[in-house]
Amino acid sequence: MAKDFRQGSAQLTAPTVEDGRYIYNGGIASVPQSYPSAGPRPANRKAVRRKHSTFNIVGALFILAAACLLYTGNVIAVNQLMKEVNDLTVRYNTIASNNEVLKAEIARKSSLDRIGTMAKDELGLVNPKEPPVWFEIDQDKVDDLTKESR
Repeated sequence: MAKDFRQGSAQLTAPTVEDGRYIYNGGIASVPQSYPSAGPRPANRKAVRRKHSTFNIVGALFILAAACLLYTGNVIAVNQLMKEVNDLTVRYNTIASNNEVLKAEIARKSSLDRIGTMAKDELGLVNPKEPPVWFEIDQDKVDDLTKESR
């Protein structure tokens, strides 16, 4: 059996050969001063359930990537439409200004003074100095001529 040794308030027991608690060190048995208490083996930790599964995280990243692609595509499409609208506005303004130039040219060329000078210079037309003479035609002669021509 073990012998009791007292040191202050702690009680130590020296191992004996009968206890099988001695330390053999090269032919010399040494007795440890104290032994750690060998309690029950600690149980394995409980499995911790993750708050967010890997599948959910990957799915959320996939959805985020798809949303980013859709947003980027939308921005590109809107920019292209704005460029097309700008080009069409420039084209419309050019055509409208050309129309105004043509209307001004039509107004200038259709003025009565210009037409009168061109008729006189190019075609030799002049205004008559005498008023026109009215003469009457006999209806009987007209009927006779129409009967003969038939």
